[in-house]
Amino acid sequence: MKIFVITICNKNDNYLNDIIKKYSDLIDNFYKITFIDINFKQKKVKKNLYEKEYKKAVSLIKPQSYVVALDEQGKNQNSYKFSEKIEYVSENFVNLYFIIGGPDGLTEYIKKEASEIMSLSSLTFPHHLAKVILSEQIYRSICIMNNHPYHRS
Repeated sequence: MKIFVITICNKNDNYLNDIIKKYSDLIDNFYKITFIDINFKQKKVKKNLYEKEYKKAVSLIKPQSYVVALDEQGKNQNSYKFSEKIEYVSENFVNLYFIIGGPDGLTEYIKKEASEIMSLSSLTFPHHLAKVILSEQIYRSICIMNNHPYHRS
């Protein structure tokens, strides 16, 4: 299975890239993971201004894929349930996509296209921090599946 993390963002914050790289290197031992940033140029944030960027994100999704839209209003998961989802997707799909929304969150268009809407937390995170949290949780899920001591319960 291949994992893709698509982020709608207006800047690349390099200060967290080392952490994301650490987890992506660990994940790559089990699944190939790719991060895709779709940048937007607007300086003034307006509600749902990013429809073009979301359509581009959807156009990148390959057949036989499971798509998880990350949204604070989505379904909460604990690490075990998240691990079960990763395992289920790996057994039934070729690709797993996570979509992290822009500054105004996800549009209805993306929510309708997604296989599932999930929340990392009821808190709101900037996209670069959401990528770190998601990366760590994907790695933790792999550790749970493989009875690795990284996850302590």
